[in-house]
Amino acid sequence: MSRERVRRGIIHGAKPFAAGNVSAVGREGVAGGLSDDRTLLERIRRGDAGGAEELFERYAPALLRFADRMLSDRDSAEEVTQEVFVKVISRAHQYDGRAAVSSWLFAIAANACRDRRRRDRGAAVVPLDSVGELPARGEGIEARLAGREQRAAVRRALESLSDEQREALVLARYHGLPYVEIARVLGISVGAVKTRIFRAIENLKARFSEGEASWNAMN
Repeated sequence: MSRERVRRGIIHGAKPFAAGNVSAVGREGVAGGLSDDRTLLERIRRGDAGGAEELFERYAPALLRFADRMLSDRDSAEEVTQEVFVKVISRAHQYDGRAAVSSWLFAIAANACRDRRRRDRGAAVVPLDSVGELPARGEGIEARLAGREQRAAVRRALESLSDEQREALVLARYHGLPYVEIARVLGISVGAVKTRIFRAIENLKARFSEGEASWNAMN
């Protein structure tokens, strides 16, 4: 599974740790709490592999979903998630405590996604349908196909946005970050965050009014 692929990559790249892991959930305050996350970073600074593993388990799934929506490619998203945690391990001493740990992690991920998109600019990007989902009991093939088509339409729409608009929209709509935290992640003002999200939504509305299925940000 993808989680194991990313996990193995961190284990091999997380020097000087003897072992490290990656695959998580949620944001600070939901997954573990502000002081708890900072404690984990302090443990990482001291070379404690357990701290890296716990931070991985807490945040990697959210970061993987973010990278997947930014890049529209699962393999690239896994590689970016791996890069994020390798950087966390090597740069834990650079965290200054001014932002939440979750904001710091998303900022690293956003920068990594930008670098990857610049590097791959011009290469064909194939939208990724959901993988490994089991149909609900009694769900017919028509409903399954309709859901898959809708998810593919949303991915195509997100791909049509600028990097700046997509970053802000994904962080707000898919990850529930408040505007203040998004501003910290992206290094911009709250006003700029609002502007990017507004323009993203207007662009999506225009796209779907031209023939795509109705847009639902939660797909």
